[in-house]
Amino acid sequence: MKTIFITSFHGLISRNILATPVLGRLLARSDVGVILLVPEPKKLFFASEFLHPRIYISGVAESVTRSDRFSRYLAFSLVKTRSLAIKRKTELRGSGAWLAALLGGRAGAMAAARWLDRRFTPRDRFGPVLDRYRPNLVFAADVQNENDVRLMHEARDRGIPVVGMVRSWDNLAAKGMIRITPDALIVNNEIIRDEAVRYSAIPAEKIRVVGIPHYDRYLTEPRSSREEFFRRISGDPSKRLILYAPTGDRYLGENTVDREVIELIVAAMPSDCQLLVRLPPMDAVSGVPKEGKGRLIFDRPRASFLDVRNTELTAEADRHLADTLSYADLVIAGPSTMAVDAAFFNKPVILVGFDGKRERPYYESVARYFDYEHWQPVLSSGGVRLVRNAGEFQDWIQRYLADSEIDASGRRAIALAQCWRLDAASSQRLADILLSFLPT
Repeated sequence: MKTIFITSFHGLISRNILATPVLGRLLARSDVGVILLVPEPKKLFFASEFLHPRIYISGVAESVTRSDRFSRYLAFSLVKTRSLAIKRKTELRGSGAWLAALLGGRAGAMAAARWLDRRFTPRDRFGPVLDRYRPNLVFAADVQNENDVRLMHEARDRGIPVVGMVRSWDNLAAKGMIRITPDALIVNNEIIRDEAVRYSAIPAEKIRVVGIPHYDRYLTEPRSSREEFFRRISGDPSKRLILYAPTGDRYLGENTVDREVIELIVAAMPSDCQLLVRLPPMDAVSGVPKEGKGRLIFDRPRASFLDVRNTELTAEADRHLADTLSYADLVIAGPSTMAVDAAFFNKPVILVGFDGKRERPYYESVARYFDYEHWQPVLSSGGVRLVRNAGEFQDWIQRYLADSEIDASGRRAIALAQCWRLDAASSQRLADILLSFLPT
């Protein structure tokens, strides 16, 4: 039996990788088994969601040591981007600013940091499971996660091939240097490929572009009927649907913005429309009602765990998201990947770049997030409208509802740039790369 370790220590990996056709492609080979390495408290979730005689679940106790914190500090400090410059003024509270100014972006400094990381990262967490299963390959599905980094180091010590993947479009510009260079680095698109070279000095020949695996299902799965979907959300199938994805509390201190944006949408939308507020699956939203009235509907994806900030999305929840986007006539969002999702479904997109009814200082404002690097290709595409005040916001609601074809070519450009290929074969490409590292 050829054994592959796959990590899932972030709440979106189960959706982005495991619930895609990737596992099916791997297990189509009768001599392949998969070990899923997951947080110990989530073992039952993974055992129920990914039931297969050749899938085994191994729980890992998570903790962060001082060594981990120091290595993470170096990783943040050695990348010079606009995203991290903003974060150092806000959530990072100035941490690493002087080191970034002195050494940020220097390949020699990155090489030294990787040497230190390899030398001082603890090796006690994954040794027993590696000794027990003796995998032929380790696939670190979130190459910047602390647990993934530890596993990659321990695998390297044993001479086991390592494939890593960049989890999301904002990771390389906003979450620091990749701390260990894998044998192959998987990325969704050419934008991320170029960022891996620019910000983390990853050799270009080690990078493989595959597309976005979880979008494969959006292209191949049938959608719920309109009647079934609107019954599920307690909506009216005869009315048009505006979808709003709030920014959430973790991005906005004293969050009054989402409630005020909802009020602006309700005031602007025509009588033949209804508003669905899709609450973020991994965040709280302060100040919004628990239930909607009339043409206002609230929808939170079902959480698998009580802590919404540390939950997992089921395949059912992701199908519901695809249905929601399919039947939406207009999508409104804060700084969220929902903009890319909407462009994929060719839905008009308005991005909320203002703070509701009161102006905030730049470093407290939602506007700062749209200055991050990963947003620039989207904003420059011409496929979305970033609005800066209430009047402009309500005007674009009316314009898009009157003509949904406005900016359609720009939305197509977003989908192609972010997804790389729209051929439902991203999962196959990823699986083929993993299988290529197994012995014949």
